[in-house]
This record gives sequence, structure tokens and C-alpha cells, in this order.
Amino acid sequence: MTTVLTHKDYLKIAIPFIVSTVTQPLLGAVDTAVIGQLGSAALIGGVAVGTVIMNTLYWLFGFFRVSTTGQSAIALGQNSESAKASSLLHPFVMAAVVGVIFILGQSLIWRGAEWIIQPEPEVAVQTREYFFILIWGAPFVLLNYTLIGWLMGQAKVKETLLTQIFGNVLNIVLDILFVVGLNMGVAGVAIATLMAQMTTFVIGIYLVRRAAGFSFAPYLGLAKMGRQELKTIVSANTDLMLRTVCLLAMFNCMARFGSALGAETLAANSIMMQMTFLMSYMFEGVANASSVFSGKSVGEKSPGLFARMLKVNFQWTSGLIALLTLVMVFSHQQQVRLFTQIPDVIQQYHQVSGWLIAFPLVAGFGLTVYGIFTGSGTTRPVRNATFMALTVFLLAIYLTMDVWGNQGLWLAFTLFYIGRFAFLYPSIGQVRQRCVAD
Repeated sequence: MTTVLTHKDYLKIAIPFIVSTVTQPLLGAVDTAVIGQLGSAALIGGVAVGTVIMNTLYWLFGFFRVSTTGQSAIALGQNSESAKASSLLHPFVMAAVVGVIFILGQSLIWRGAEWIIQPEPEVAVQTREYFFILIWGAPFVLLNYTLIGWLMGQAKVKETLLTQIFGNVLNIVLDILFVVGLNMGVAGVAIATLMAQMTTFVIGIYLVRRAAGFSFAPYLGLAKMGRQELKTIVSANTDLMLRTVCLLAMFNCMARFGSALGAETLAANSIMMQMTFLMSYMFEGVANASSVFSGKSVGEKSPGLFARMLKVNFQWTSGLIALLTLVMVFSHQQQVRLFTQIPDVIQQYHQVSGWLIAFPLVAGFGLTVYGIFTGSGTTRPVRNATFMALTVFLLAIYLTMDVWGNQGLWLAFTLFYIGRFAFLYPSIGQVRQRCVAD
């Protein structure tokens, strides 16, 4: 039976997803704000660079969450227990292996990251302390991606909400306790995050078992993948990994060039980035809802459901763009004082904060349409569009940064997000074709 999609159905999934996903960048914002109250640009920079390094590792393998959501949503449309089980077990095993590799290779990872970003010596000391604590959470983070991704694909809204919000709120509480209460500095931020990651994993395992409605035990053999099955999974995930490589290249360029402009500029840019992350993850909540219905439209072979989902996606994306633009118009200049009181950092922030007003419009549609592609398993256009957007970003830096400095850097950032939508949407027909019965 084909699903009939109403605005109420869409919002029942989209709103909890927005609430749950936005807690992730909110966590990064709290990390920056708590450290910022200690009055040192080097401490802010240390957490900022450390976050870039860890996000590089995690976002590189963020396809574990994205692809798991898509496969889980397709399995939901097929209404098959074995398909539901395999959609979790395959990425779960792969995520565990990658997480262990991160821990074993932590020294090499640190040396490579230090060479690429080249932070100032005082910032590097703080970043190193942050990194070597937090790297032990790598297996838990990647496994959490698969658990949360599977719950999202199954449209288990309450479970997804509980898993993400509990872990991130715990992280925030421990941040304040360790940094403000116990004066543990950067180490306190890292330990708080590590403890929250472990707790989130335990909760996620419990909620997946409860939400599934069946036992995974009879299907454990599905964790073993044949050559053709592995090839299909690797192909789709390779597209998403390459897409993430492009994203990380952009974010690392922002950190590298920002660092070259001085600790105060790096700190100001890190605060700007936290605000863009908050907005991005709100759009990500809409994208997650669309990915569920996109996957279901493929599983059900329903072009009608896909067409309705596409229309609803654009309507609610437009509404969110209008809301966030309005918020940024009236608050972008004041937001910096939530993070720090350092005069030089505030001055640098005010010089570029106007770019935050443009961000919802230039980024919103690209961020939500992306979920339609990944939910349906149509990953090649996502890879290609992100690569072309990165090319535009690098060209803009080359042409403008020597003349306009940090303004040129933020212009390049804005053009990157425009490119993500402009290069991706023309391929929407490929997704529509997957909804047609064979």
C-alpha cells in the first residue's frame, strides 16, 4: 500500500529530527562558549582546531549514518525483517573496524593533522591534549552513527530524539562541571565528550533492540557480506566518502587560512562556524525527514509519494530559510558575546558576521535536497556536485583572499554552499527514476 504523505506526517518526523540533530552543533557551540569564558584566544583556538581534526575523522566516515538511514528506509518500505536487520548489521561491523583503526593510528593521525593545519605553538599544545583524549571515543562515535542512522530510517522518531539529546545534554552538563566547576580546561571538554559518547552508545543499543520489534539473533549471519554485496555497499559509500573528503577539504581550508590570519581571527571564525553548524543541522533535520520518505518511495516503487515529498521538502525548507534569516538579521552581531568577551576576537567577528545573514538562503536548499538523494541511495550526483562546489571554493580563495583577507575566505565559503545546490538539483530525475517499478 502506497504511503500518503501529509504535512502533518512530514512534520511528525522533521521536527523531532531538527531538535535531535541541532543538539550536535549546539554541543560544539557550548564547548566553545565554556572555553571562551576563560579569556584565552589560544584555548578557543585549541578546541576549534581539535574539533576540526575530530570532525575530519568522523565526517570522513559520516556515510555510516547517511547510508544506514537510506538502506534502513528502503527496508522499511519493503517491510522485510531480514532487510531491516542487514541494513544495520553491515555498517555496524564496518564502523567497529574503522573505529579501532583510528585508535591504533592515533599518533600518525595527529602528526598529519598538525602538519596540514599548522596551528600556532600555544594553540597546538591545547589541541594535542584535546585530541589524544577524544580519539578513544572513535569506535563509539562511528557505531552511534549506525544506530542513529538505522533508527532514523525506520522513522523511530522518539528513539532517535532520546538517543541524541540525552548524550549531548549529558555532554553539555559535564562540560560545565569539568571546565567551570573543576577548572580542567581543554582536558575537561574532551573528557566530557568522551563520557557522553560512551553513554550514548549504551543507550542506542538498548533503544534499537526495543524499537526493532524483532530479535536480531537469527540474522547475525547477515553481518557476513558476499563479494557482490560488499562491492555494492563500498561503491555507494565511496561516493559519500569522496563527498565528505570535499567537505572536509573545505572546512580544513577554513581552519588553515583562518589560522594563518592569527589566533584572534581563528577564534572569531570558529564562533562563526559554530553558528553556521547550528543552522546547517536544522536543515539536516528536514533532510533526514525527506530521506525517510525518499527511501520509502523507492522501497514502495511510488513516484506519487516521491513527487509529494519533493514538494513538501521545498515548502518547509523555504519556511526554515525565512525564519533563520530573520533571526540572523536581528541577532548576528550580538551572538559573539555568548562565546567570549575578548575585545580583539569580538572585533574580528564583527568584521565578517554579516555573512551569517546570507547563509540560510545560500545553504538551505542544498542541505535538504541532499537528503533526498542519500535516502534513495542515489549517491553519485552528491559526490560530483560537492567536488564541483569545492573547485569553486578553491578558485574563489585564490582570486580573492590576497586582496580581501578574511572577507575573501567567507565569500569562498558562501559560494561553496551555492554550488552544492546548483550542481546537485539538475540530477533529481535520477532519484525519480528509482521510484518507478522495474
